Amino acid sequence: MTELALPAGSLQAALTAFKEGADAVYLGLKSFSARANATNFTFEDLAKLRQVALAEGKKIYVTVNTLIEESELDEAYKTLKHIDFIGCDGIIVQDLGLINLVKTYAPSLSLHASTQLAVHTIAGVQELVRLGFERVVLARELTFQEVKRIREACKDVELKVFIHGALCYSFSGLCTASEQLCGRSANRGSCAQICRNYFTVEHDSAVPSALSPIPQGVKDGWFFSMSDMKAGPVAKELEKLGIESLKVEGRMKSPAYTGLAARYYRAVLDGDESAEELEEALSVVFSRRQTSGWLASYGREKQDFTIRRAPTLGSTSYPGHRGIKAARITLVKSDSVMVSLLTDVALRDGLMYFIRSQRQPIDTIKFGINSLIDQWGRSITEAYEGESVAIPLPANAPRPHTGEFFYLISRHDQNPALISEALPLSKHPLAMTFTLEDGSLSIQCPYGEATYEIPTSEARKPQETEANIVSIFSQSDTSFLTLGSINLVNKTQLPLEQIFLPLSVLKTIRRDWYDLLDRTLAQELTKRLIRKPIAEKLKMRTLPPRSLLLTEQKIPYLDLKTLSHAQQPLASLLFHHEDHYYVPLSPVMFDEDAFFTDLDNVVARMKEEKLLDSVSFGLNNLGQIAYFRDHQLPCFFDIYLYLANSEAANLALTFGLKMEGGYLWMERKETDPEYWPFIPTGVDDAFSPPLFISRSCFRHDSLRLSCEGCPHRGSWYVKGDNQRYRVIVEDCITTVVNA
Repeated sequence: MTELALPAGSLQAALTAFKEGADAVYLGLKSFSARANATNFTFEDLAKLRQVALAEGKKIYVTVNTLIEESELDEAYKTLKHIDFIGCDGIIVQDLGLINLVKTYAPSLSLHASTQLAVHTIAGVQELVRLGFERVVLARELTFQEVKRIREACKDVELKVFIHGALCYSFSGLCTASEQLCGRSANRGSCAQICRNYFTVEHDSAVPSALSPIPQGVKDGWFFSMSDMKAGPVAKELEKLGIESLKVEGRMKSPAYTGLAARYYRAVLDGDESAEELEEALSVVFSRRQTSGWLASYGREKQDFTIRRAPTLGSTSYPGHRGIKAARITLVKSDSVMVSLLTDVALRDGLMYFIRSQRQPIDTIKFGINSLIDQWGRSITEAYEGESVAIPLPANAPRPHTGEFFYLISRHDQNPALISEALPLSKHPLAMTFTLEDGSLSIQCPYGEATYEIPTSEARKPQETEANIVSIFSQSDTSFLTLGSINLVNKTQLPLEQIFLPLSVLKTIRRDWYDLLDRTLAQELTKRLIRKPIAEKLKMRTLPPRSLLLTEQKIPYLDLKTLSHAQQPLASLLFHHEDHYYVPLSPVMFDEDAFFTDLDNVVARMKEEKLLDSVSFGLNNLGQIAYFRDHQLPCFFDIYLYLANSEAANLALTFGLKMEGGYLWMERKETDPEYWPFIPTGVDDAFSPPLFISRSCFRHDSLRLSCEGCPHRGSWYVKGDNQRYRVIVEDCITTVVNA
């Protein structure tokens, strides 16, 4: 059966998800979560939820899905030890440096690959399997047919697919807009959602007008804002395909959203007729413009340049929550409006309407319904679809116009009842040996041992000594540890059933004993990561300043198709520095058959032109590793195969590559090299990577131009917050660079 996995930004959201039909939740802790601004979980919260999950047959996946800096490896190690101790059903990671840490120090944890790894090819999935991943969360930019192709080729790994929630404009893991413009790294869980900002657009005068068209009347909009995904219609098809898990996005959203999303998709998967009603309720809680994303609304089965006739994937007219259409305005009065209802409404429901704005195309007025007047002038508490009612407008707010719409953005009763969080902890059972001697009780277990004084007098009536010890020591209060199996050794002169042990003394001993164990456990879980400094570094190539490896359009990689079909000598097209050539590869490679065919052709031409011995290839996606391992061509870890720490560098050396070095993660200019096996090349200050690399075609999804007669390329300039950017489309892939 396909698993339904819901987001849990808090313990309350997780409990609600379980209650409403989710099979699993994924959650982040206070550190290393890609949703740093969510409430997130303490270890105590995790232990509580673990107890619920075990009792109800549910699953928990913990996200440690940010890039880890060198100075944070010790904290990451401790975090993994804590998660391993409490237990979960999988740990979702992005940073390659965590792989060996998990395998070495938390081997019971199942490795799951985050969508932040931008895996969208068969070769990428297979490389993750080779690394020991048991599940891969596929990139959100895949179509159903592409998912199917991966499923058929990769049967030895579990796959998870996004079916609902926000879509990023950029490929997950490849976005640098937030870090560049706000100093908030999306790869560190602090995305500022630059893609939801407002921009103006203008022609690029340096290209023919056919390559920079702008529709009449279009000058501004939220051009990089994506629609929300709602893939209910294909959820059953994914289940039939054998996808192990379906994932709803939204750790920043409320328990109401989580609960309704769980109920809706549970109904979809179970074939329940309530799905349609639940779909509308979920849209009221939160929804932008909705499509089925690339998965089912892209309008193509693959990257084949078929003319797209489906609705565009953008949400460019308004980037925020818009709910559902609630009413059509039929008459505007001085302080109220008459409306014809398109859905049921009630007092304290939230409404919104759009107005013209001085600083952007539109703005919104949001208000709660504090009065409803029916057509006979009576005050009512609720009204129904098809009825006409009067609704007061907020004082001093701009007035809407007749024929416009109110949107329902919240219902007065949408928040679920709170579920008590006073829950028992999931505890770690310990085998304990109790040894009774005259006047003392000794206890031993893997976490420690202690001896306590206790009167051991002869009882007046038969005692259940072992049962009393089990009963008292099974109650470990707030400790993460508890009694598992018991071995009771009697070294007194009395038979066990004749020994009287004061229960009050046993309870005092219990408190001291668990205090001792908790201190020992804390010491164990907070031990520092032991690493040996590496004095003798491997000799690697010092790579060129990364700012030199840019095309004229400021794109930091070369197009293999262009190289493969070029008429001029390759030497004139490659990046060149100090008598050596460099070929950084694209991090995006949907048609991997064509990608590797072009790569074969380029390598063959390099041999013919006697260039191959002086060329190094830059790897920017995990799906490129197997090719270079098999062909043993000189290569380096480029800017999108993030080397954020020494553990990632150590892992890179295990790939079996003819490796010549790598760039330090481009968002950091320096690192402590003490534990690195080689010295990475820092990315120079002059280098500015693309803000976005997107499968969303700016020409079609943002400007809403037809695919008919499209040259599959183009160039424009956009401006936002006094900063100017160039938007480049090539083969329907959009790249946004600083201008």
